[in-house]
Amino acid sequence: MMTNLTTSLASFALLFAAAGCNKPPSAVAVQTRASTSGISQAAAAGTTATRVARIVFVGKEHACDCTRKTVDDGWAALQSVLGTPAKPPVERLQVDTEADKVAPYRQQKPIMALPAIYFLDGKGTVVELLQGELTVEQIAGVLQAR
Repeated sequence: MMTNLTTSLASFALLFAAAGCNKPPSAVAVQTRASTSGISQAAAAGTTATRVARIVFVGKEHACDCTRKTVDDGWAALQSVLGTPAKPPVERLQVDTEADKVAPYRQQKPIMALPAIYFLDGKGTVVELLQGELTVEQIAGVLQAR
């Protein structure tokens, strides 16, 4: 009985976080630390760096103001790191209007917050996922590590 309650509460928390609105600052900080610590752990483990061949940026077409701001800020950060023309190429998708195109990436690594930036290798496999409130340093770190 307690396991079902715990599972239900965890599911509710994930749904609330995915909504993207009114997230407490501590949730964003935890999410940011998780993203950057994953990069550090991969580097520390001595894993073979996989070259990023393509990037998929997932936003939301019909977003509330707070989610739209976060998505726009994430897009601006990505563009400032990549420059023009973007290398590697970037595909921009909308989770609410292009769910079928987003599905293959979500199956590999689920989206918990928007924007979601999938970094893919030459075979289309997700090698890294950044999401939520992102910084230029986080994005550059993934590209440098790969």
